[in-house]
Amino acid sequence: MKKASLLATALLAALPAFANADAISDRLEGTWTETRQYKDYPRAVLHFEGQNLRLEHVFDEDATVEYKVTEQKDDDDFTITFEYWHKVKRGNGRIIDRRESRDYRYHVENGRPILSEMVFEYDGRGLIVFGEFLRKENFTDGFESELKKKLNSTKPVPTMMKME
Repeated sequence: MKKASLLATALLAALPAFANADAISDRLEGTWTETRQYKDYPRAVLHFEGQNLRLEHVFDEDATVEYKVTEQKDDDDFTITFEYWHKVKRGNGRIIDRRESRDYRYHVENGRPILSEMVFEYDGRGLIVFGEFLRKENFTDGFESELKKKLNSTKPVPTMMKME
């Protein structure tokens, strides 16, 4: 009887986490398009369905990965991450396994949901926004969030100091 009671307690404690995961996947559900066009490359597109994320034009080959929530401040601000392993041919012809990981921060500005790809710059700026995605129905070419403007406007630290 104690085991059944313990199991029931553990399941009840986990229910809010499952409900929260469903709420997050509902917020992400659908197609997200990158707001910036790079030369003549096709725009990256993210397709969320449940806990799966299908990536188009992100890597050499399209792929489907499972994402997870790694940080959550509130319902309108959380971070998802995923890992993707693929084979890469190096300059010497050797083929290696390469691990890619990405962090996307979901945030809302003026009622518009945004996914910002967060990267760490080692030039002294720290965390910056590398790219941004908007839902297909909210897409605006060249859009930049206030978060991106704020984080990316930080000046890098000089690598050399002039002595006088």
